Amino acid sequence: MSPLSRSIAALVALAASAPSLAATAADFLYRNSNPDGSGMPYRVFIPPGYSTSQVYPLILFLHGAGERGNNNTSQLNNNANGAMQLVSDANLAIQKVIMVAPQCPTADFWGGGSTNTPLHDILNDVSAEFRVDPDRIIVTGLSMGGYGTWGLTASNPSRFAAGVPMSGGGDTNAAGSVAALPYWFFHAVNDGTVGVDQSRALVGALRNAGASVIYTEYATGGHGIWPVAYNNPLLFRWMMAQRRGAPSATQPPILRIEQPTNAPGYSTDLAQLVLGGSVDNGGQTVTSVAWDRLGGTGGAANGTLAWTTPPIALNSGSNLLRVTATGTSYHAAYGGATTIGDALRVNRIGPPPAPGQLMTAVNSGGADVNAADGTVYLSDIGFEGGSTQVSNAAVANTTDDALYNNWRWGNFFYRTPVYNGAYDVDLHFAETYNTAVGQRKFSVLIEGVPVLSEFDIGATAGFNTALVRRFTVDVTDGELTIEVRNGSIGNARLDALRIYRGADQLFKNGFQ
Repeated sequence: MSPLSRSIAALVALAASAPSLAATAADFLYRNSNPDGSGMPYRVFIPPGYSTSQVYPLILFLHGAGERGNNNTSQLNNNANGAMQLVSDANLAIQKVIMVAPQCPTADFWGGGSTNTPLHDILNDVSAEFRVDPDRIIVTGLSMGGYGTWGLTASNPSRFAAGVPMSGGGDTNAAGSVAALPYWFFHAVNDGTVGVDQSRALVGALRNAGASVIYTEYATGGHGIWPVAYNNPLLFRWMMAQRRGAPSATQPPILRIEQPTNAPGYSTDLAQLVLGGSVDNGGQTVTSVAWDRLGGTGGAANGTLAWTTPPIALNSGSNLLRVTATGTSYHAAYGGATTIGDALRVNRIGPPPAPGQLMTAVNSGGADVNAADGTVYLSDIGFEGGSTQVSNAAVANTTDDALYNNWRWGNFFYRTPVYNGAYDVDLHFAETYNTAVGQRKFSVLIEGVPVLSEFDIGATAGFNTALVRRFTVDVTDGELTIEVRNGSIGNARLDALRIYRGADQLFKNGFQ
């Protein structure tokens, strides 16, 4: 049966079914990631009143280890361990949503490449068959599915609008690459199956990367907190408010740094800075607001729903200032609390730089290098995510072999607080690892704008050959962001970077 025919048949079946007070497993269609039925089984909920004239958010639900198999039913047992509340009548009255529930093979585990690939295939298939809003795909999962939520969103963070992991964990090294993605974590202190330290570590890594993460930690409830967590009075509205690349700035629970700026970065020549802002916890209690400078001091802010910090001493260079509100867990019987955070990267620098002034130079993945042209490339700083590797090649087109024999690879960011204005960014590359064209293709975005797509160093410059690409960008948020992202094959790579203050707009447009 063709996808169109299947869709029509599904809609007819839905229209003929009697309305219910809440969705049940019987309301979910049967599907498989392979047309012959040999792939990953999954179920799809299509909301009553579905229309091809509009698009719908999609919730991808990842079950726990006990529901693995190939019967395509177990993942929805016990009302999907509480997750089916997401498609209750009350929630569907707020927003009609598509829900997808795949089933992990018995011998496999959510979060790895062997399951991430079919999960992306399933999302592609459902998006082809039904009208899915590509900017509103949210992943949630429990226990093993909590690990899977982290692993899947980290595998391609630009695909998703938000993640809601429950009672899970994962590799903290991915935090930098997903720091811009909204997350709401849930865990219980007395979880005897997956220790609470797992979620604490991910939340801590995200906050160290400057993320605005939400974390509900129950004092009790054990491993199976999920029916309570999915019934959180703010959760569904929060999920529906998120958009890919544009997290909600208004939907509670939320803490906002509003002074001296609501942008993610800020540059100043002051020795101290006072922060101010607000908290919206959906009418629920906020007990305290605290601040800290990463690696430095911290303390209590004044106020709760509206708050200010005392003057915060700034180091020269980059400072990550974090503010965290503490409030209710939204479930009195389990106790505990929810923490809601925001962060501001502050660069304490001198007066605004003159055009052509070197702002920073970084040897990605390596130590300090004094280049032949006099540039001092600092040891790897300002990055989030990725890993490092070294080689020992003789590199053509340069006398600075040391810059090109260590590199950062994978999905990662470099964030540099700067004054707003124009900047020239030099990116250094060399292919000293692969030996054939087509073994590494990746993308680079600067200030969110793609500047390289499916970029193949070997195809562009040859092998063991240095290549420098320059891009001119305008910064309006106080932070110059470089994102390096894996493409269709291999791992992304960056050997070094250099940032100069660009010419002002007049000269840039008319007199160069």
